[in-house]
This record gives sequence, structure tokens and C-alpha cells, in this order.
Amino acid sequence: MKIILVDDDVIMLQAIKTMLTKNDYEVFATTDAQDALDSLEEEDFDLIISDIMMPYMSGIELLSSIKKRLKKKVPIIIISALDQDEVILTAFSEGADDFVKKPINLNELLLRVKKILGVEESI
Repeated sequence: MKIILVDDDVIMLQAIKTMLTKNDYEVFATTDAQDALDSLEEEDFDLIISDIMMPYMSGIELLSSIKKRLKKKVPIIIISALDQDEVILTAFSEGADDFVKKPINLNELLLRVKKILGVEESI
């Protein structure tokens, strides 16, 4: 399964990418929301994970652009250090499927990814 990951925090980006890759996901990681949009128009992805606070284009603006440009629905997990109700509600109203607060617990994020993608946990 292919995931696109967008976060301007390079350390966070690499940590999440490493965790997802170790769990057999193909990950395209970028610090630039415009790169993400371009990639989404060229390839099919199964999931988008995006930070909210980024330069040039916020995660909310990215959500809005994805809604306008993509023909198919792709689940989106928003990650953010901002946990104000208004930010969370805006993310969901713009099309986010889940919201994870930073600092991220990588195991929790992995469980949320599996749940959204419908991957069964083996016991």
C-alpha cells in the first residue's frame, strides 16, 4: 500500500517514514505540500498523512486542494501540535478522516493507519 507523507519537520518526517517502511508500506515523503499535490495527480496513493503547520501551503489548504483536484477519495490523517478544537473541527470539515496530536506516538499512528486502510491485526 502506498502512503504519501507531508511534514516540514524533517526529523518527524523521517521517523514516520521509517516506521511505515518497516511495516511494509511504500512511502513517498516530502516537506512540501505542492510536491505532494503533484505526486497525487501523477500516482494513486492509498493514504495521505499531513502536518497542518507548514510553510507555503498549510495542511488545511492541502486538504482543500485535494478535495478539488482528486477524482477519487483518499483517506487523510492530519498530524499537528495544534490541538485546539477549532483547528481539529476545521480539519475534519475539510475532509480529514483522523487527527493525531504531536508529539506522535508512532505505535498509535501505525494502528490508526492500519484501521483506516482496513488492515487486519494478526494476533
